[in-house]
Amino acid sequence: MVNRKKLFIGVVVIPMILAAIYYAFFAVDRYVSSAQISVRQASGESGGQVPGLALMLSGMNPTSREETMYLREYVISPDMLNVLKANLDWLDHYAGQWRDPLYWLPEDATSEEQLKFFQRVVTTHFDEQTGLLLVDVQAYTPEFAEEVLTLILATSERFVNELSHRMAREQMSFAQSELANARRNYEDQRERLIEFQSQNQFLDAERAATDRAVVIGELEAELVRERAELRGLQSTLAQNSPAVRARKNRISALEQQLEAESDRLISAPGGDQLNVIAARFRNLTIDVGIAEEAYKLSVAAVENARIEASKKIRSLITVVSPNLPQEATYPRVFYNLLTLLIGLLLLYGIIRFILANIEDHSD
Repeated sequence: MVNRKKLFIGVVVIPMILAAIYYAFFAVDRYVSSAQISVRQASGESGGQVPGLALMLSGMNPTSREETMYLREYVISPDMLNVLKANLDWLDHYAGQWRDPLYWLPEDATSEEQLKFFQRVVTTHFDEQTGLLLVDVQAYTPEFAEEVLTLILATSERFVNELSHRMAREQMSFAQSELANARRNYEDQRERLIEFQSQNQFLDAERAATDRAVVIGELEAELVRERAELRGLQSTLAQNSPAVRARKNRISALEQQLEAESDRLISAPGGDQLNVIAARFRNLTIDVGIAEEAYKLSVAAVENARIEASKKIRSLITVVSPNLPQEATYPRVFYNLLTLLIGLLLLYGIIRFILANIEDHSD
C-alpha cells in the first residue's frame, strides 16, 4: 500500500515549497505597458489633429480584419525585433538579468531564441467585437516597457503608411497601364476610321447615304409629276407632237437617273454600294466611340488613383496610449501559487484514485 503521507508530500508539498522558493528568491518583477490601437481608413480628408477615439467615432471606415491581422503579425515579427535591437538596448536589458531562470535569455542566444523570448514578453490580442488590437510589453523596468511599446507603435505607424502607399502605387501602376492600353486602342480604332474614310472618299458615309436617299426621293417625286403631265398632254395632243416627245424624253432621263442613284445607294450584303459602306462606317464609329469612352474612364481612374496615392489612406489610431506602469504586474504570486495548489491537489486526487483502483484489482 502506498503511503498517503509520502505521496502527498511528493506531489503537493515539495512542488509548493519549490514554487514558494522560486517566487520568494528568484522571480523577477516584470512591468507591463499596454496600448490599444486600430487601423482605420479615412473616408475623406480631415484637417488638424483629432484624438484617436474622436477620429474613430467620426467619418472613418474601419479597415478590414485582414489588414489588422497583418499588423498583429508584424508587431511580433523578426522585423520588429530587429528595429528594437537597432534603436534600443533590447538584448542588453533582457539578457542582463541572470536571477530568474524562467526568464533568462543568454547573451549569445541565437536569433530564433531571441525571437521566441521576444514573443513571450510582447503579446498581442485582437478583439473581434471592437476591432481593437491590444499590445502588451513586459520589461524589468517601467520606463523600458513604455519606451519599447512607444517604439513599436511608431514603427507600426510607418508599416501601415507604407502598406497603404504600396497598395496605392500598385493601383496607380495598374490604372496607368490600363490608360496606355485604352489610348492605343482608341488610336487604332480612330486610324481604322480615317483609313476607311480615305478609301471610300466619304467623310460621313451615313450622312452621304441620307443625302442620296433624299435625292432619290426628289427624283421619284419629280418622275411622278412628269408622268402626270405626260398623261395630260397625251389626252389633248398627238403622240408625235414635240411636247409629248419632249416629256417622254425627260421621263426616260429621270428613270435612268433614278436607277443609277438607286444602284449607287443599295446593294447586296458584302457589296460596295453606299448602304453597305454606311453600315461599315456606323460600326467603325461605334467602335471609336466605345474606345473613346474607355479612354476617358481610364484617364479618370488614373486621376483618382493619383489623388488617393497623395493622401493618407490608412492611419494607425492609438485609442489607449502606452502607459508608465507604477507596479509590477508579474509575477502574480498569490494567483500563481493558488492555481498551482489547486492543480497539485487535483493531481494528487487523480493519483490516489488510480492507485486505489490498482490495489482493489490486485486484491
